[in-house]
Amino acid sequence: GKSFDLIFMDQYMSTTEKRMLGTETVEELRKRGVKSRICGLSANDVGTEFSAVGADAFICKPLSFNKKELEKQIEWIMS
Repeated sequence: GKSFDLIFMDQYMSTTEKRMLGTETVEELRKRGVKSRICGLSANDVGTEFSAVGADAFICKPLSFNKKELEKQIEWIMS
């Protein structure tokens, strides 16, 4: 399989096979041995839930698309 430095995982995303919450997907990725950094995303405050299943970070949406601010957030996630 492929390796990624960072995976952004939205809490409410859809998959081709079935609908899974982002937290369920993170948990499954960790069970499968995925070591990539994972950052949960949601407009709701579910950072604790993402952390509980193995996410490395959480950002509440909306994300800033200011280049400098986005770079700071990515540096924080990757540290």
